Amino acid sequence: PGYGFLSENSVFVKKLEKEKIAFIGPSSKAIELMGDKIESKKIAKKAGVNCIPGYEEAITDIKQGIKFSKDIGFPVMIKASAGGGGKGMRIAHRLEEFEELVIAAKNEARNAFGDDRVFIEKYIEKPRHIEMQILGDKFGDIVWLGERECSIQRRHQKIIEEAPSSFLDQDTRSKMGSQAVKLAREVQYYSAGTVEFVVNPNKEFYFLEMNTRLQVEHPVTETVTNIDLVEQMIDIADNKKLKFKQDDIVVKGWSFESRLCGESPIKNFLPSAGRIKELSFPKENIRIDSGYQSGGEVSIYYDSLLAKIISKGNNRQDAINVMQKALQEVCIDGVDTNIDFLMDIFKNKNFINGDINTNFIEEVYKGGYKAETSNKNELDIITIFAFCYHISYLVSVNNDIEKISKEWVLYLLHKKINIKFISFQSNKLKIFFGETVKEIEYNINYITSLIKVSFNEKIYQGRITANEKFIKVFYNGSITDVKVLSLTADHLYQKLPEEKKIDTSREVLSPMPGKVTNILVKKNDKVEIGDNLVILDAMK
Repeated sequence: PGYGFLSENSVFVKKLEKEKIAFIGPSSKAIELMGDKIESKKIAKKAGVNCIPGYEEAITDIKQGIKFSKDIGFPVMIKASAGGGGKGMRIAHRLEEFEELVIAAKNEARNAFGDDRVFIEKYIEKPRHIEMQILGDKFGDIVWLGERECSIQRRHQKIIEEAPSSFLDQDTRSKMGSQAVKLAREVQYYSAGTVEFVVNPNKEFYFLEMNTRLQVEHPVTETVTNIDLVEQMIDIADNKKLKFKQDDIVVKGWSFESRLCGESPIKNFLPSAGRIKELSFPKENIRIDSGYQSGGEVSIYYDSLLAKIISKGNNRQDAINVMQKALQEVCIDGVDTNIDFLMDIFKNKNFINGDINTNFIEEVYKGGYKAETSNKNELDIITIFAFCYHISYLVSVNNDIEKISKEWVLYLLHKKINIKFISFQSNKLKIFFGETVKEIEYNINYITSLIKVSFNEKIYQGRITANEKFIKVFYNGSITDVKVLSLTADHLYQKLPEEKKIDTSREVLSPMPGKVTNILVKKNDKVEIGDNLVILDAMK
């Protein structure tokens, strides 16, 4: 059944059980009990699992919800009972915004799950999202396979996961694992499952929910335990016993998973759909789980997840290094993705130090992700990328190397950089860059847009595209437009009149592809800036 809603549909599983068809997953009863977040919390309390302060009943009206919230104390989390994937979830920091957020959560839950029940619990400040992977067979044996940290999220949806967590000590880890097994035993659980916890800065942990299926992030657990979870699920469905006990499970090394999504982080993660022109991944020292290929269509009707990139290292920094290299070698053209945003996170000092929580993106990118860099070394590399690309193009269309201009001007981020061209021979350049002479060797793959440049005994890799106005360079989480002009062309360029901007003030442009679910205005209505006109729905 994969990761989709069908894998957690108890009605579907009941039909299979009635027809004596084996379901690769847990019983319909376990799915039903754990799929309802209100009921699962009651069961968790009964099993002796730590639970977040809150009310295990659906809100029947706003007044009741306000009373609950005042009793718990703001901020509070409003959650859909049938929810998942961040749907039907809102955080109310103040009483004044509570009613509006409850209505929004109920509407979203109704549309996504056909169930608009929501409940309230205390919102834990600076939380870390840490989950325990469990496996149980039909003979009552249940084990936990270590934890995954999934704190890097946008809109309550995970984009980077790792195993193990750099935050937990062995005592806390063991307690969480033990409680996960207790909960599973309470509902006679078998197959693979995940018990999710929220952990505060003092390492106090609370039950969040149980996912009765294979998690999208399961590869990081497989990587560090060397246990194939899908194989185990199939064996358990085939009435086989687990072949290992708790003491047999050993976590070795470190693993990260990056989710490549069809969305635009620069536009506040708006979905991006369309046809993929080119898609390629690194093939060495990395695991790729992908459902797309070149020429495939990314639809507005499905989840934005395009692929998962999984790294392994001997330790956390080693796994980060492997992931950074892999992300630089990914090529995708045709739809916007979060590939550069992922690179930017993996080079962030707080992330590298393990100083993360579920608000990491909001805290680090307060004004949103700009895809910019002010690092001088990175700007120098970007400049060299653009110059190599331009010279390579000139060499390919001009057989006489002597006709290529010797003096060049490059513009990027309102900076003017002068380069003197000395010599070229078989993908090797010699230039005056500032006050120094640089000998550069480059390689460009025009199909994947990947560029690799070596100088100063180091190798740098990025992506590069060009149009009639500028060269666009993607490097280490930044996206930079570079204009490359010969000295003569630059003199003429300065004399050109300013380009007239097209007036779009009377046009309504959709910021994303999607399905129009509601039109909020009619002909001859007067509208002002900030008025809502149309509601669009796309992906998650």
